[in-house]
Amino acid sequence: MAKRKYGKPSPNRVWGLEDAIRVRRSMRRYTGERVPDEDIERILDAGRYTPSPENMQMYRFIVVRDDQETKNLIADLAREAAKETFGTFPAELTQGRIWYVPPDRRPWTFTEMRDGSLFDYPRNADVVIIGCGSESFHDAPVIYPQKFFGAICVGMAIYAMWVMATSLGYAAGYQAFPIMDPRRMEIIADKLGIPRTWDPLATLSIGVRAEERMIGPSRIPMEGLYYKERWGNPWVRKAFLEDEK
Repeated sequence: MAKRKYGKPSPNRVWGLEDAIRVRRSMRRYTGERVPDEDIERILDAGRYTPSPENMQMYRFIVVRDDQETKNLIADLAREAAKETFGTFPAELTQGRIWYVPPDRRPWTFTEMRDGSLFDYPRNADVVIIGCGSESFHDAPVIYPQKFFGAICVGMAIYAMWVMATSLGYAAGYQAFPIMDPRRMEIIADKLGIPRTWDPLATLSIGVRAEERMIGPSRIPMEGLYYKERWGNPWVRKAFLEDEK
């Protein structure tokens, strides 16, 4: 199979908030260049403002930048998990979920999903951020379950950093493959010295983008995604309501 070719990246562009939300993509190929420290700190600072119940801030983040061995481990675990997920049921990949990928690129996409190489990108990122959440590291009189609070708060922080990275023109990709089961979670916790009161929940890889991404898949229209007042009553956009007058 011939060597895959990618589009050349344009110079980094600063996006406004609304544009950054719209153009944000999972971007998995990096040049290997170092992101300026001041930009990394702007990205990290965006995650610091994540909301949490009672302002307990039950999230912590490990920023892996210089430890290539850890990046390689995270990439290996991600690739292993992806092979288990997509390699076991290859027929499922033809069900239309990636219909938007141009026909000439689909064979590459299918192959890279099945062998896991599509998710190997933490290896080449400048920074890999591991978000950790906790149910017990706070003084609240009740337990805030991880799946309802800690995980959601970590997810909001990851998204804030992702949008900030996009707004600064960098490539970023989120994945949970490296910690998607207890065994992998334990491996990462042991490697990084994470206390057992904290769970690694997500990773965000950031780097200088090595390619342009195609325009993303269309999203469900607002009328199909949001209901007004009760389930099944579509939210109708103001412009459509005005057209009916």
